[in-house]
Amino acid sequence: MLNEKFLDELFKPQKIYNKDALKNLFHDLAHASIMRLNEASMNKLYDLMTMVFKYQILAAREPRDLILISLNHMDAMRSLVQTSQVQKQLDACYYLVMKMYGQMTDGELQRVRFSILNFFQDIRIRVSIFLRKGVQNNDGSFVIPSDLTISYGNEIPGTTRVYQADGTIVDLLNFPSGGSYTLAVESGSTELRGRRGTDLGVNIYDSGKPVQTDSDGCEDSFDVAGGNTGYKDELNVLIAQLRQEQLGESSGEDPSSIIHFNLFPSFDRDSPGSELFDEPISSSQHSAVLEAIMSEMSLPAESGSGGVQSDLIQLL
Repeated sequence: MLNEKFLDELFKPQKIYNKDALKNLFHDLAHASIMRLNEASMNKLYDLMTMVFKYQILAAREPRDLILISLNHMDAMRSLVQTSQVQKQLDACYYLVMKMYGQMTDGELQRVRFSILNFFQDIRIRVSIFLRKGVQNNDGSFVIPSDLTISYGNEIPGTTRVYQADGTIVDLLNFPSGGSYTLAVESGSTELRGRRGTDLGVNIYDSGKPVQTDSDGCEDSFDVAGGNTGYKDELNVLIAQLRQEQLGESSGEDPSSIIHFNLFPSFDRDSPGSELFDEPISSSQHSAVLEAIMSEMSLPAESGSGGVQSDLIQLL
């Protein structure tokens, strides 16, 4: 990928690739080593790559962030290799990037950004890590955050200046900006080895959890952030029934200390949202319809050590 001839060809002024050409290029790069992927794995890898890069470009605070994102990519590659030859190839790639894009104006970089976003406009594949972080909607579109870090050298939104004809300020008006903004204390560095000032372009696997695309079954995953409470309601009915039989109405013991079960092995009990399974149940929280369902599901009390477990099995 860092071959001199390949880089020279890549940086020649040319029209943007079509999607088929890009996928073929990505396929060849992925199989340049001894690694071999079947078609399904290759498609998942390509989908993940395109959606992560689309998010990085969309979330850029200003046009010049495109350069910082690219430098973060190269910094990540640099941290993976120790061979001096590859390090020199990365240095050569850095100088090519800065030679082509470092001299562009903000307007020119913005046109590059718009071209990339137009290319990815119709690609909406859900990625599990984005769904968990709340930066992606269930339809595959991305969430526009209201809390942002404003690039160094700019001002936080919320002020209107009124000027006279000669350019002097005669009044300052404040208005609610509708978001929570902080100002960056320094600008990102474009030096060969510097602080980029942005997390866009760094490793998204740092959380240690596997990343899934829509084809991995993400559609059926338990989406806490999206407000899917169907599982919660069903489990609440079961917990309420078991509590009535085992504790009785006079017991003040917390039912969450008695019943702990997980119907979703892939769901981390300690992760945010796991409290949905352990939420105490109060009959006043249920509607009349739910109360009727609960009364129909009442089970006779049974003696023996396996009472709760056997009742749960019969319910299921």
